[in-house]
Amino acid sequence: MQLFERALSVLQSGVMILDEEYRVHFINHWLNKAFDTSDDLQGKVLFEHYPELVGSRIHQAVMQALKSGLPSLLSPGLNRSPLPLFRGQGVRRERFSQSIRVQPMLSDGKRFCLIEVQDVSSMVRREALLNKQAEKLNQMALTDELTGIANRRHFNMMLERELRRSELQGTPLSLVFFDIDFFKQYNDHLGHQAGDKCLVAVSDYLRTQLQSYGYQVARYGGEEFCIILPGQAADVAEHLAERCRKEIEELQLKHPSSNVAPVVTASFGVASKSDTQLETQTGLILRADNALYRAKLAGRNRVVVAERQDKELS
Repeated sequence: MQLFERALSVLQSGVMILDEEYRVHFINHWLNKAFDTSDDLQGKVLFEHYPELVGSRIHQAVMQALKSGLPSLLSPGLNRSPLPLFRGQGVRRERFSQSIRVQPMLSDGKRFCLIEVQDVSSMVRREALLNKQAEKLNQMALTDELTGIANRRHFNMMLERELRRSELQGTPLSLVFFDIDFFKQYNDHLGHQAGDKCLVAVSDYLRTQLQSYGYQVARYGGEEFCIILPGQAADVAEHLAERCRKEIEELQLKHPSSNVAPVVTASFGVASKSDTQLETQTGLILRADNALYRAKLAGRNRVVVAERQDKELS
């Protein structure tokens, strides 16, 4: 028995045995040292010594073990630090995350409660780091590497979500497609590095302007971008597209090879669904893209609305 108690005393985890009056019959050195006290807890009534624990989850688990003979596991996910246990010294002393198992015991016809404690701080920190890294990787998978805005995959997810919300809430939804006019000529004349800077400048400016309204800007591919406007009908989308068109032109990014203007310009296509209209994701994208195509055919640096062109064709 002495060898067993000695083994428990050098164990780098906690072991404590309570009787039916919550008196500490045994506590190993590691656990006694971890408690926020210089006292030896051997023989003390735990919940008298720590009245703040009365009614807590650990108190309930101990009562359940002693009165009903049922074990409990207090995981760090739901019960991060059930006991006032600390590690370190002085200003570096900190309460650590714990995994606690409460197990009923019988000895000589009397009920006891075994409490096993493990310091899982490193595991919790490692899990938090892994979650952070996973979140970062997930964000990278949804972000365009060059511009830092949503990429095409993210755009598809956002548009699908907003279409579902539009149908459930009975609200309109608009989609704007635009691309930089004569961008190939821009790259050919000024170089791809200048082309990248142009795309970054345009996307940065529009993201800053539109995010506060809850509108999402994404890079669809190459020099083509899109804007999702939840809750907005065609007239608002057209007005916003026209404003964006003017603001891109007002950036005064020189474009010596453009057939439209001496500065960078963009062409816009707008498609919308009403609050009662059923619309597929593919259908809305095709209508916006077709409107953009018509804006290019009409001379570029302009806005074309899909609904209006449909009426003109009918």
